[in-house]
Amino acid sequence: MNKLILYLAFTFSGISSLYAQTRIHGKVMSGKESIPGANIIIKDTYDGASSDKEGKFSFLTYENGEKTLVVSSVGFEPYEQKIKIEGKELEINPILKQTITELDVVTISVGTFEASEEKKSLMLRPLDIVTTAGSKGDLYGALQTLPGTQTIGETEGLFVRGGAGSETKTVLDDMIIPNPFYSSLPDIAQRGRFSPFMFKGTIFNTGGYSAQYGQALSSVLLLNSRDLPQKTTTDLSIMAVGLGASHTHKWENTSATISANYINLKPYYSLLNKKPDWSAEPESKDFGFHYKWKTSSTGMFKFFSGFSNNFTSLYYPNIDKGGKDHFSLENTNLYVNSSYIEMLNPKWSVLTGYSGSYNKDDMKSNDIPLQRNQESNHGRIAFTKTYGRFSNFKFGGEMFQQKIKNGYNNYFLSFNKPLSSAFTETDFFVTPKLATRLGLRYENSSLINQENLAPRASISVKTGKKSQASFAWGKFYQLPENEFTLMNDSLNFENAEHFIVNFQKLNEEKRTFRIEAYYKKYDDLISGIKNNYQWIILDNSGSGYAKGFDIFWRDKGLPMIDYWISYSYLDTKRKYLDFQKEATPTFAPKHTFNIVYKHYIPKITTSAGFTYTYATGRPYYNPNNPDFLSDYTPDYHNLSFTASYLTSIKDHFTVIYTGIGNITAYKNIFGYRYSKDGTKRQEITSPTPVSVFVGMFITFGEDRVRN
Repeated sequence: MNKLILYLAFTFSGISSLYAQTRIHGKVMSGKESIPGANIIIKDTYDGASSDKEGKFSFLTYENGEKTLVVSSVGFEPYEQKIKIEGKELEINPILKQTITELDVVTISVGTFEASEEKKSLMLRPLDIVTTAGSKGDLYGALQTLPGTQTIGETEGLFVRGGAGSETKTVLDDMIIPNPFYSSLPDIAQRGRFSPFMFKGTIFNTGGYSAQYGQALSSVLLLNSRDLPQKTTTDLSIMAVGLGASHTHKWENTSATISANYINLKPYYSLLNKKPDWSAEPESKDFGFHYKWKTSSTGMFKFFSGFSNNFTSLYYPNIDKGGKDHFSLENTNLYVNSSYIEMLNPKWSVLTGYSGSYNKDDMKSNDIPLQRNQESNHGRIAFTKTYGRFSNFKFGGEMFQQKIKNGYNNYFLSFNKPLSSAFTETDFFVTPKLATRLGLRYENSSLINQENLAPRASISVKTGKKSQASFAWGKFYQLPENEFTLMNDSLNFENAEHFIVNFQKLNEEKRTFRIEAYYKKYDDLISGIKNNYQWIILDNSGSGYAKGFDIFWRDKGLPMIDYWISYSYLDTKRKYLDFQKEATPTFAPKHTFNIVYKHYIPKITTSAGFTYTYATGRPYYNPNNPDFLSDYTPDYHNLSFTASYLTSIKDHFTVIYTGIGNITAYKNIFGYRYSKDGTKRQEITSPTPVSVFVGMFITFGEDRVRN
């Protein structure tokens, strides 16, 4: 009997222990602040509670053994903690971290306008570019509506903050594009070679750019090509000036695209009264091939090859002798670009690439043959290691080789132009709201037997949930242009030092305000003395400065309306080339203002917009005025219009597009050309007072991203 009583006592004791409740209590905190309303629960059970206004919680559970306590609250990252329940009271005091969103983290963006499919606070997407009135569907034309750029109508190039067009470099998938524009014609600006729809994103650095890039005294334009398309498609373009077609075939992890375009401006110019005196209107043939391969879940290989052939010839007045001179140009260009990026492990990634270019200009000036030949090769490798929550460290190197061969009347000069570089850079986030970028770039040129070391630094701090301020400083170097190296191969690197301060405020995708002030100091610029148009002295004795500020406002908050306004103030002077004294160069207006407006009308599926650009007059050389470069052209005005009608032809997505540039036919004068004795002069103006483009674009198949 006693044994039975003892057995039952142990049995009920075990049952009581098995079903005993355990009290779990504590306080939920974030830093020094308590968190009310947090949910606390034992994972995979219904046992839990919510914290009170002081962050305290308490609940009972019958659970036993090792469990996981989960704490969650809106605005904070999920919290998990392993606990061991043994029937004894437990005190748990979770410390939560705030959830970090894109708006919460500072971005290192001083001097940078970034646009991509991933970034939401962006400036110009491909569709923005082609629907910007006055851009003529040209990437560089649209970028000229952003602050910091100057509108130069007589020659191609991206002129940024008082810098010449040669001081801006274009990079595709981290590889240099040596000839991003079609070849120059006298007093006629050329457009860029590439369609905006090739790119998923653009990063336009107006100064203070990353140590990963070099050989640009003013700025770099970074273009990132698209990844795999969604579906197989065929596109057809029917334009008043030509035809274009492309076909993209999509497999599971690869895609291939072939494209061809033919442009002939003869029908267009035949309708105009004022036009250049063409002996052969511009005619071009372009072919492209893209191949993309998603090698793994984190790897991507891209290959692009583009070929173009263009021919044109024209007569232009000879201001000294009277009559006309004749000029003809045939350009052949081949460009190849390949890149491969892969994650080596969760912390390390590698990017490697190669690009090659062949560009040949066969010209004749009054039957005298002229030639410009350029072969370029560029190889690059870069490694990136992430650390912490947002920080990263990059390092790498690159080799760039150019072979230049120029000819005049069958007499040729040639040289090789090798350049080797190495770089290292870190983006270090002290906190999510305070970040710094430190970089160092080394370059060596065996052609001029010189090397340079370029340190760069920037710091950005969040001043509010949607605003931040930044400061950047850096040294930037560039080899002399080929025409100068042909004459003197002992020249040194030109260099510039940038100081930039920036404030910007973003309201998600709705509104953007940005103001940026800068100062650039130029040293070792190419300078010399000419005698009868020939250099007799050529060295690095030039110098100069550029200072000013830029303002940008964009508003997409109104229904179906998108507009932006930009203003740039520029004060710059240089003593370079054959300048007689320090003076403002001819490509630098003091004030530039742009307003771009777009309105989509759903009822008629039509988008319409206009762009107005104003710039104060630019200096020009007047041999009759002893005060060098003190005469100014009239102010620049341009009002342009565009409209796109979206429809379908037999269920195929179709866009009918029209664009009119300078609809008021305002006479913009970009400068003057004087006779040698200074008694006669000619105006340098646009080839036509008004430009008109009409086209229809049809997509066969379905690719909703592109449409």
